[in-house]
Amino acid sequence: MAITIRFSNYAIKTDETLTQRVQFVYSPLNELFRSLHVLLNPRHHGTNIDWAIKTQEKLTDDFYESLHYFQPLYELGVSPILLCNFRYHATTLDEEIQCLRKFLIELPTFKLIEQLEKVANERENSFIPQLAKGLEWKDFSLNKDKQLINDLKTDASGVYQRLFNFIDWYRREIYDDTWTEKSLQQKLLAEIRKQSLFLRKHGLVEMFNHLQVDRIKWKKDNLVIIKPFDQKIQLKDTDSIMLLPSYFIWPHLFVETFEQGIAITYDITEQSDYYDSTPEELVTIFKALSDPIRLQIMNYVIKKPSTTQSLAQILSLSNSSVSRHCKF
Repeated sequence: MAITIRFSNYAIKTDETLTQRVQFVYSPLNELFRSLHVLLNPRHHGTNIDWAIKTQEKLTDDFYESLHYFQPLYELGVSPILLCNFRYHATTLDEEIQCLRKFLIELPTFKLIEQLEKVANERENSFIPQLAKGLEWKDFSLNKDKQLINDLKTDASGVYQRLFNFIDWYRREIYDDTWTEKSLQQKLLAEIRKQSLFLRKHGLVEMFNHLQVDRIKWKKDNLVIIKPFDQKIQLKDTDSIMLLPSYFIWPHLFVETFEQGIAITYDITEQSDYYDSTPEELVTIFKALSDPIRLQIMNYVIKKPSTTQSLAQILSLSNSSVSRHCKF
C-alpha cells in the first residue's frame, strides 16, 4: 500500500521540468510542532526519548492540558495551514509566528476545521486500524475529544490566543534552548543545502533516492511513498512538492496536501560524512588509497604522528616525494 503521486504531462517532459516541482522548506515552526508530537507520544520516538524525558521534568499541568487540547494540530501530522500554506518566506521562528497570526486572522475558520476533521476521518477509517499491530504506531489511539473543534466554531479568536500563549510558554521554557543546544538550524540548513546541490547535479529522480528514506520510491514517472493505506494524488502543472527535513519526525514520514501541492516531511538521517559521499567521491578516495606508498604512510601515521622528514627516512624517499604522496 502506498501514496502514489502523479505528475502532470508537462512536469514529466524533462528532468528540468520535474526539478521545477520541488522546493525545500526551512521551518523552525514546523520543528516546534513536530517536537510537540514527540512529547505527546514519546514511546514512539526512541531517538529523542532522552530529550523527552529531560523535558518532561520541566513541564507543568497547565502545559499538559494545552498539549492535549491542541493535539489535533500535530497528532497525525502538521497541516500546511499552520505553516501558512507556504505563502510566506520567513527565516526565523519569530517571523513564522507573526505570519501565522496574520494568516489565521484572514483564514475562514471553517477551512481549518475542515482540514482537521478530514485528516482525522481519513486516518481513523483507513490508516490507524491497519497500523494497530505495527511498530510505528503501536498502542496509538486517536484523540476523540472534539473540544478544540467545538471551540473553533464558537470562539476562534480565543482559541488562537490560547495557542500563541501556549507556544510562547513552550518556547521560553523549552524549545528555544533545545533549538540552540541541538544545533537544529545548522542541521536543517545543511540537509537542505546538501540535497539541493544533489538535485541540481543529478536531477529529481536520483535526489529522492539520495534522501535515504526507504519509503520514497520513483516508479514509472510516479512518486510512490510507502504507507499503510492507498491514496492517489494528481498534481497539476502549477503544483509543487514541498520537502521539509525534520530532526524530530523519526520513525514517521508525513505527507500532507494543500491547495498548491503536497508537503513531505522526512527524517534527517544523521551519519558520518563518509556515507554522504557520492559514488564519484568514493572512487576518488579508493584511487587515492590504491597506492602502496600512501598505505604505508597511513599505517605509520596511525601508529605514531610523524613529520615529513621522519617519514622520508623510514621509507627511503625524498621529503618532496612524501609531501606529494600526502596530498590525497
